[in-house]
Amino acid sequence: MTSTTELYPGADDDRGSGYRDWLARVTSTYEAIHYTCAHRLNEPSLAGQVAVQVVAGLIARPMVFRYFGLPYSGRIATLAEGYIADAEAGNLTLVGEWPRLYARLREVPAVHQEVFVGVCVAGDDLAGLAERLGCDEREAAPRRTATLELMRDLASAFLPESFRAHEED
Repeated sequence: MTSTTELYPGADDDRGSGYRDWLARVTSTYEAIHYTCAHRLNEPSLAGQVAVQVVAGLIARPMVFRYFGLPYSGRIATLAEGYIADAEAGNLTLVGEWPRLYARLREVPAVHQEVFVGVCVAGDDLAGLAERLGCDEREAAPRRTATLELMRDLASAFLPESFRAHEED
């Protein structure tokens, strides 16, 4: 079984490179949303909060990370427009800051990082994930479920209750 120590940063092998790359992508996404919202919002100080909630929304439905271009940008736009409207109306729920979200993402155990990259970034099906992990599908299935639950729980701490209620529908 893979060690539960963090693969990012300073891994001695390439197992953590996919998660490092993903984390860099998420950071770039946060920065781009923050920059755009800072210029668009009447209250630029809310840009970071909008960006955090958009990133958390992406993590809550992580299969979007398989995509680039329009599918990825479209999901970002859908989430951002709602939070921008809330901010402009004075109704944006303040739920967390980027340094805290980033720290939580860095603390994801290596066993989950590997599964997350396989399923949500590389698009592995169960057989592909089992091969990636060096196990059979019976072992890979609960690992996939546990990782997806961990990431959704992590994201939910950075999302307003209204998003979480919508997710349960």
